[in-house]
Amino acid sequence: MAGYQNYYGGQNYGLPIPYTTTISPALSHGTQIHVSGTPTGNRFEVNLKNYQEDTVLHFNPRFEDNALVLNSAQRGSWGQEERHGLPMQRGVRFTLVIMVTHHGFSIAVNNSHLCEFHQRLPMHSAQLLEIKGDVNLESAQVYSGGMGGSMGMPGMGGPMGMPPMGMGMPFSQPRSTPFGGGDAVNFPSSYNYPSAPPVDVLPSYPMGGGSGVPSIQSCQIHVGSRIFVRGHIHPNANRFELNFLQGYNDGDDVAFHFNPRFDTRTIVKNHRQRGAWGSEENQPFPSHMPLMPGAMIDLQVTCQADRYTVYMNNHLIAEYRHKIPAGFVRAIQYKGDITVTSVGQL
Repeated sequence: MAGYQNYYGGQNYGLPIPYTTTISPALSHGTQIHVSGTPTGNRFEVNLKNYQEDTVLHFNPRFEDNALVLNSAQRGSWGQEERHGLPMQRGVRFTLVIMVTHHGFSIAVNNSHLCEFHQRLPMHSAQLLEIKGDVNLESAQVYSGGMGGSMGMPGMGGPMGMPPMGMGMPFSQPRSTPFGGGDAVNFPSSYNYPSAPPVDVLPSYPMGGGSGVPSIQSCQIHVGSRIFVRGHIHPNANRFELNFLQGYNDGDDVAFHFNPRFDTRTIVKNHRQRGAWGSEENQPFPSHMPLMPGAMIDLQVTCQADRYTVYMNNHLIAEYRHKIPAGFVRAIQYKGDITVTSVGQL
């Protein structure tokens, strides 16, 4: 197997190239394939294929030709190429979402709908997602469609259940949301969205009173992981915090400390290593989506190759570059003036 392709601070990140994973259950209307990474050379491929040399979809950016080539193959024989303008740049991170429709595939790159590829071979014949070529691959995930919300998202420490409303996730966000460079995609309103995956529903935690009562949930966070936290901020809140711990205790190292402070309307980001906090990174509350005492919130924290990103109610509100290499987080902790009602990991 090839070595890991992405590097930060001397550590390996991301997925090996070539990368192959099984598609199960079979492709159906609403299935989504999410891929993120950085092109590094002349071309790379994302293929939906089977073991019989059939390729249902061939997605092939060619930087030397400044073109995106789409195609299919049956028993190793390629069909007619479909060419489009190249929607990405060498050395610049991209996000790709391929959604299965009734008639083929709808493709979006960097949160913008790009093109359609009409079905040539039966969808259900695709057995593998294959990615190869000149790319540093961060993540590659297949989200099943047509299942009414049974997409098999792993929970965190207990039986899984479905909350009463969709989490703020890429496949359940409002279609008109100006996401602006995130990991989600705004498909036209004619598409049917698969339901949000189930999350681990936890009891409400009493976390008020300044210092609060901390809650720690076991999890394994690596590049490509997404953590979803739903809850409500207390009406008289001063601050709350979310910590990614490298152990299971309150005093363990913190890879990422996310700390909105309502008294100063500032988001504080930091890390803690060997008991010592690093330099705080402070930013004002975002004007487009203010954090407010008494508000209900859906938080999505994504671990990327070089940073954590935080979305609240589908708006990007914070980023924090890794000071501690990703892949060593063992638990998530939340405390302060917030009541958490559900947590999930994807």
